[in-house]
Amino acid sequence: MNHRINNGDPNVNHPLHKRILFFLKLLEIRLRFVLILIITALVVGYWDHIQNYWERWQRERAGTVEQHEHAAEFEFFCPMHPFVVRHAPGKCPICGMELVKRKPGAAAALPEGTIARVQASPERIMQAGVQIEPVAYRLLVRSVRTYGVIEPDETRVARIAARFPGRIEKLMVNAVGMNVKRGEPLARIYSPRFLAAAQEYIQALNSERQTKASSVAGADEKRRAAQLSEYARQRLLLAGFTEQQLNDIRDAGKVANTVTLYSPLAGTVLEKKSLEGDVVEESSMLYTIADLSRLWVQVSVIESDLASIKPQMPVEITTVAFPNEIFYGTVDFIYPTVNPDSRTAKVRVVIDNPAGRLKPGMYVTASMRSPVGEYGPVASFQKQAAAPQPAPNIKLPTMTPEGADRYLNSLAPGAMYYQCPMDKEVISDKPGDCPKCGMHLEMSHKAAEPKKAVERVDEPSTEQWAEGWSCPMHPDELAAGPGVCTICGCGMKLEKIRIERVLSIPESAVIDTGTRKIVYVESQPGVYDSRAVKLGERAGAFYPVIEGLKLGDRVVERGSFLIDAEARLNPPATGGTAPSAAMPGMATPTGGAHAGHQHGS
Repeated sequence: MNHRINNGDPNVNHPLHKRILFFLKLLEIRLRFVLILIITALVVGYWDHIQNYWERWQRERAGTVEQHEHAAEFEFFCPMHPFVVRHAPGKCPICGMELVKRKPGAAAALPEGTIARVQASPERIMQAGVQIEPVAYRLLVRSVRTYGVIEPDETRVARIAARFPGRIEKLMVNAVGMNVKRGEPLARIYSPRFLAAAQEYIQALNSERQTKASSVAGADEKRRAAQLSEYARQRLLLAGFTEQQLNDIRDAGKVANTVTLYSPLAGTVLEKKSLEGDVVEESSMLYTIADLSRLWVQVSVIESDLASIKPQMPVEITTVAFPNEIFYGTVDFIYPTVNPDSRTAKVRVVIDNPAGRLKPGMYVTASMRSPVGEYGPVASFQKQAAAPQPAPNIKLPTMTPEGADRYLNSLAPGAMYYQCPMDKEVISDKPGDCPKCGMHLEMSHKAAEPKKAVERVDEPSTEQWAEGWSCPMHPDELAAGPGVCTICGCGMKLEKIRIERVLSIPESAVIDTGTRKIVYVESQPGVYDSRAVKLGERAGAFYPVIEGLKLGDRVVERGSFLIDAEARLNPPATGGTAPSAAMPGMATPTGGAHAGHQHGS
């Protein structure tokens, strides 16, 4: 193939040169398109930041030199909405309050008990799946499920021992498992020592009769004779003989060759430790007899559940032998010590066993359900309802709707109170005049709650107390009227009780840091306050509130961990005011890590 060599002729166009130029032009066009896409993506992704910086630049440009100098030294924020910050005096665009002056970077004056404040945009709230749950009253119950061992009732167990040394001539009860009646003969023992003691008693009785019948015996001699017979009788009583046995000896005037032992109670023979013909010593054990119609269940309860166990509370007992049957007992005694190895305490449960199906030594499962609040028969609360007490930390008469609601919620159904007919938020526990309008307060009574078929533990309410008909095994589940329990099939009769609902929050709303428990409360739409709260032991899916929250507070039920993570991943800058990326045009006050501190997300 012949190639033509160009020796510098400019009129000759090389084909390779054209291809290179075409390739560079095409690459330029495509790179320009890619660059435009990248710039567009950056603008969209950081649009909130761009808008914040643009608006702040516009405000600074529009301000005067004096305002710039004033802003460098102070800033202004709304006490009701601390996320509203301006560089010049004015009013809050949300509530209209005058803005308060402070130094830039100073901690915001947050409500008492608030650790931090997190502000989130609607987009972030949707991404986190935030759901709000009002703080409400609920019928909470703690369930304790543990194991136990059946034992005989110690108060219904008797050990039969020989009173005198001798030889067993006859065993009337000669097998373990035999049922005996009270006073039934058990064994007959020949004992020379018993014969000697009984003969001594007979001689003392004869001497007493002769002395009393003698006309020459003095009063002192008759008294000594009576004392001797009484001493001989007491010696036999202390040896274990019954009054009836001694009366028989006295009436017969003679002693048999053997002594008969009788059963002191009706029950079942658990142990037999001798045979006919055996020689026994004094106090040798012959039988162990127990009344098994009532048993003890020794239940082991871990240390953390002890607060839920109360005397006389009902207990459900299930066994391996009868898995589909529930036996019912009551807590009889809580032992005063804790096992240092297993960290458990023993709880004694008394259970009836009329059919004898339960056996000592059986392993059982015990279930106990204890309401968190107070409860009891309605009659025991009638006196309290007749004289209602104001709720803690409520100054009467109330002056705000929130205070009136709190006071009314603290009253029992049917309780009496006084309210202004014009200003409904003015409520007192005694008659008087309204401090707002001067009208006389009118007497009223709190209405009873509407009756429900059955009230369950997961139903929130604004009322602190509830009344209804309940089974002793399920005091937290209220029926509208009397009858028989149909929940567990125990067949117990329902009784009318009054039970306290407990202020509670869902378990999912609580963040446990190890040293304290934190919840996020919605103070404004998109604004969440972090609060340290004091909670009781968890009951099911809820925590009872002891301190830090009040009725109606809106807590974050779902998404609280994401809000907390957002606050930790976006800590506030110190020494200045950082713009909020969530709410354009507003700045989030920042400060140290103490109370009053805010996070902007």
